Amino acid sequence: MGFQIGAGYFGSQEVLSSTPNQDLIQQHKPADYSSTVTFAAYKFSFVNTSACTVLINDSVTPIYIASAQGFQIEEVDVPIYSFKIVEAGIAYNYIGAYT
Repeated sequence: MGFQIGAGYFGSQEVLSSTPNQDLIQQHKPADYSSTVTFAAYKFSFVNTSACTVLINDSVTPIYIASAQGFQIEEVDVPIYSFKIVEAGIAYNYIGAYT
């Protein structure tokens, strides 16, 4: 079994309030990534204080996350290149790691 060697981390600097359908991951794309390279997180953790629905990797089918349930992936899961909260005003924070 192999392991993942990352290049860096990204995340929120404080608890934020959601803007509908704003991508949390792509806004952190490093300047050295070309436009042809998809910026993706191989580790990602999201914590929400209220129930919400999210769209992952441009899915059109929302996924429900209960209040304080959160969501997390590890290096053995499919990388995430897009994570959007559908509703406005959801308090949340997040952290991720990329290669």
